[in-house]
Amino acid sequence: SSKITGGGASIHSLRDGLPETGKADVCVLVSPSTREDYVTASTMAKEGNCAAVVIVNGFAKDAKSISSRATMAYFIKPLTYNSQIAGYLLRAYPGKWTTVDAFDNGVLEGVTDEEILVAGTNTPDLRRPGKLVQKSVDERAIRIRKGLE
Repeated sequence: SSKITGGGASIHSLRDGLPETGKADVCVLVSPSTREDYVTASTMAKEGNCAAVVIVNGFAKDAKSISSRATMAYFIKPLTYNSQIAGYLLRAYPGKWTTVDAFDNGVLEGVTDEEILVAGTNTPDLRRPGKLVQKSVDERAIRIRKGLE
């Protein structure tokens, strides 16, 4: 694989195949875009070629691309209501999945993997967080109409 080195880090392009890694290396895959990229990440993790595999901005995954045993370490998803961003679903491992109101940054709910992940996947079910931000927007609108805010 082609390699750029500097500052204690090496950068490889997966187009050239799997890089040679040491058991103590942390492999970070940025914006994987093809099924092959995810297969590469899975292979590296399963074979123990490195200490850890981290996927950043893994938006193009399908149900078979990442093992359901993988942990979603960092996640941010805007949640909309009436075509406006009304909140966010956030995750910073090992913390809980947190639904946040975009207006006042208030925490609406924090839940565990077991409470939010779609069964057999590492993908969050967005229905409850979406309903929470909708409720928050509606309740704020009612308070404003009543002159309470």
